Parts: sequence; C-alpha cells; structure tokens
Amino acid sequence: MGFAGAPTQYFYTVLQQHLLLAFGWVLFGFFHSVLASGRLKRALFGRMPRLAPYYRAAYVLFAFATLGALLWWQLRIPSPLLLPAGWRFAGYILGAAGAILMVACIRKYFLSLSGLKSLFRHEVVAPELRIDGVHRYVRHPLYLGTFAFVWGLFLVVPYASMGITAFFIHAYTVLAIPFEEAKLVQDFGADYERYRRQVPRLWPRILK
Repeated sequence: MGFAGAPTQYFYTVLQQHLLLAFGWVLFGFFHSVLASGRLKRALFGRMPRLAPYYRAAYVLFAFATLGALLWWQLRIPSPLLLPAGWRFAGYILGAAGAILMVACIRKYFLSLSGLKSLFRHEVVAPELRIDGVHRYVRHPLYLGTFAFVWGLFLVVPYASMGITAFFIHAYTVLAIPFEEAKLVQDFGADYERYRRQVPRLWPRILK
C-alpha cells in the first residue's frame, strides 16, 4: 500500500516496523553465525559430548523457528510497493528457477543438511564433499537458487518489507560463504582446494 496522504504518525509507525524487521534479520544472522561457529561447538561438545549428534537438528529447528517469526512479522506489517506490476512475470520465472534449483539441492543432501542423519544414528556423521550434479557448475548451487527465489519473490510482491528480507538473506549469505569455505578446506583439505580452483563459487562460467 502507498503512503499518499497518509498521516505523518502513520508513516513513522510503518518506518519503525520496517526498521524492526531489518533489526530482526541482523539478529537472525548474528545468532545463526554464533551457533554455527566451530569454536562454540568445540567448547560445547568438549563439556557435553553426548549433545554432538543432536546439535545440527536442534540448530536447524531453531533457525526455522526464528525464520518463521521473521516472515510472520514481515507479512503482518503494512508496506509500500516499490515496483510496478510489470515486473511480476519476470519474478515468476526467476523465482520458479530458483525454487527448482533449491529443491534439487535439498533432495540431494536433506538428511545431512537437516542433521537427521546424525540424529537417527545417534552419532556425528562425517560431512561429504559433493561435487557431482549441479555442483559441477557452481560450488554453492543452493545459495544461487535461494538468491533467484527471494529476488524473484520480490519482483512478484515488490513490497519494501520483501525487499528488506531479500537484501538481508542475500547479504548475509554472501558474507558467510568465505567462512563456510574455510571450514570446508579444514574438512576436505586438498580435495576442496582443487574443486575450488576448478568450479566457480556462484555463477556458472557460461554466464561470465
């Protein structure tokens, strides 16, 4: 909805709600990073090693719960439109392509990504280096699909609140990738270094 003729108080109320949404995404990124850090997990598992097989699943549940709370707030607040409806068709195409890529990746490593494999076995399952399928073209196809999906969704429903969500998801992921890759180098050593030299991070070479 637009702000034409809206009272000043209403404008500032909506502005505060959008700032709160942005702050919520900052907090989400902060806690997501802290809980995923190797230092925290080493300290926690050193004192309570029995928690190790269940940590990933609990971490994923926490992430989904906080993500759901943010999306609930985003849908609840009134927000101005930023783009005309003419962008909607492009958004459907981009979002559908992103969703297909995301589903392909999640199906491939759902059990390990969700922590269910460790949960079912009651022991920590060693990570696997996946370089087949879409991973032959980009190192992080799930993130590429996520970017396409959230920005496609923004083109379909181009509200400021959706723009904030798309921006923070994109920015946080881009900032987090180098730390994730450093962990992958620790886990897989020369194999991942070789893979990183051969395959681009996010954009297939045909697009460069």
